[in-house]
Amino acid sequence: MDLPGGKAGDSFSKYLFYALGEIILVVIGILIALQINNNNEERKERAKEQAFLREINLDFKSNKEQLDSIIEFNKISYHAASRFQEIIKAFDPEDPKITEANAHFADSIGYYNKLVWRNKSFNPKNGTVEALLNSSSFDLIANDTLRRNLISWKDVLSDYLEEEEYGANFLFYEYGPWARLNFDPDSDNDPDNAKALFSKEHRNFIYKRAGDLNNNITAVREEGISKMINEIIRLTEPAIND
Repeated sequence: MDLPGGKAGDSFSKYLFYALGEIILVVIGILIALQINNNNEERKERAKEQAFLREINLDFKSNKEQLDSIIEFNKISYHAASRFQEIIKAFDPEDPKITEANAHFADSIGYYNKLVWRNKSFNPKNGTVEALLNSSSFDLIANDTLRRNLISWKDVLSDYLEEEEYGANFLFYEYGPWARLNFDPDSDNDPDNAKALFSKEHRNFIYKRAGDLNNNITAVREEGISKMINEIIRLTEPAIND
């Protein structure tokens, strides 16, 4: 005769023990699976982030190369404008003696004149940044400093381009129409060309152009565009082990 709490009670206790053990094993298995899944998702996100960082890095290295080229371009044009001003002052169409004494400058006029009125505009690559900012993928960027720079990039770029556009508009809408009206491109010895070249209007145009070029050069520093490009390149530089 079995006593209460005998073999039946022992069997139930063993069953309960094994059942709890199985439940615990299942829960542990689920937690491990969830952790593995989370790790896999995190690796995928980090891989996506690194892909975006590589694209941004390439874009901004290209932007840096282009901007550096424009800075050098504008410096040469600014020097030409300054030199052109000095050469123009050395001639006086109404005083043949002064003009003859400075005839050795004549060959330089055409050279510097071409450099003064040329134009080169900054056209940066923004595709990757725009795609990030307009999608949830921007949350993949982990570095807070880089996030702030990417958010600020559009405003910094816009401030610089405003200065650049101001100078370009002067060339296209003020100087250009005046030059087409006053210079004959098919005649090197046209007296009207010389008259226009040494005119008060043309000298003022040269001064204005020199000022615009100088503003474009200083805007790179004052608007912080070059500094921001360098910082974004630094923050997106691939790690050695990538």
